[in-house]
Amino acid sequence: MRIAICVKKDIYGLLAARILAAALGFAQLRFFCSVKTRDAENAVPALRLMKLLEREVAIDALAAQQPEMPGVPHPDAWVPLADLRADGGARTLLDFRPDIVISARFSLIFPQRVIDAVPRGIVNVHPGMLPGYRGLFAPFWQILHKEPELGCTVHLVDRGIDTGPILGVARVPFHPARSLMWHTAALYRGGVGIAAGAAASLARGTLPEAHRQPAAGAYYRFPSAGDFAALPVRISDPLDYAALLEEAFAPPLPAARDRAA
Repeated sequence: MRIAICVKKDIYGLLAARILAAALGFAQLRFFCSVKTRDAENAVPALRLMKLLEREVAIDALAAQQPEMPGVPHPDAWVPLADLRADGGARTLLDFRPDIVISARFSLIFPQRVIDAVPRGIVNVHPGMLPGYRGLFAPFWQILHKEPELGCTVHLVDRGIDTGPILGVARVPFHPARSLMWHTAALYRGGVGIAAGAAASLARGTLPEAHRQPAAGAYYRFPSAGDFAALPVRISDPLDYAALLEEAFAPPLPAARDRAA
């Protein structure tokens, strides 16, 4: 059983990779990462700060100083995908011949030719409640809209964007004293756990229960500087950030069978 793990090369991608590596030890895993930087991430000051914390400090600086990573292949060993063109990233991904793909914080849209080529399906971890928060930066928009509870939706990938059948939802109560980064990590932590369970079912040949999404919904893009000015929480704070780094760089997570003992 081959499972491709597609993440972003940042702190949340590292956290997701660690959780999946611990949960899916029965399979042959290969880690792929998106390395795309959108123009808005350099144009909006708050987005530049997030890129600094999530990638440049956590991965480019801290991870680069560690020759080995706890419980997961080092991010430098993840296979970078700049695109999913038939003669580019799609070929690189499909050369692995994955039976299942798990996507968590992956920045590229899977084209139909890739979806059709993965026999047991692509499972996506979307850090927003669907169908109301499709698209980009879902944790931010949920907080800005004062949702009392944030959602991370795990769904099968179809030809739309965040429109596939829903496998499960991880819910995180909104905590006004905690940062955007804290909420984002909590959403991915819960959603990746659901995705790991769904992948284990698919690997056994069992299709997890899935629910079709309604056609109606809302799609969001990157927030502007004005949107960030209205956000009721901080982007990060030292305690939240230190705890996230400690979790991502901690000793290996115990395997599922060890946790059950």
